[in-house]
Amino acid sequence: MSNLMTEPSFVETSITDPEIRKTVEAILNEQRSGVLASSFMDIPVCSQMAFAVEQDLRTLIIVTPRKTTKFDNMSSNPNVSFLLSTAKNDPSDPGSAQALTVTAFATELDGERRHKAVSLFSRRHPNLSAFAAASSSAVMELKVDSYSLVNNFQQVTRIGLG
Repeated sequence: MSNLMTEPSFVETSITDPEIRKTVEAILNEQRSGVLASSFMDIPVCSQMAFAVEQDLRTLIIVTPRKTTKFDNMSSNPNVSFLLSTAKNDPSDPGSAQALTVTAFATELDGERRHKAVSLFSRRHPNLSAFAAASSSAVMELKVDSYSLVNNFQQVTRIGLG
């Protein structure tokens, strides 16, 4: 018999909850890429992106060439979401996989903030360090508004940063 939830369940909590923080950190540290959702004129666009996360879990760093739809979208509408999933394309995924959605505000970094973000991103993705440092690349800070964790198929936990 399946142990999947048959009815959606919704809980609100804070990143200060030690168990929740541990779960969010594990997903952010184990996954090397996620899916950025940006939009322009209500038309959504999804893009697979490498990312890095700051230790306080309040900021994600992504890098993109400036001449891309996603950069144009973030420039005109900085409200984005970023999806990370532990799914492995396995039949057990509905019950075992976790999905973490980040809602965030995107800003291009410059100066010292860009330099620090490039260092963080390059430590996580050494093979992308030249790309991150290139003047044609936009280093974007995703300031986290909240997280939403889905596990056990329909258990939704909204996680505030308070």
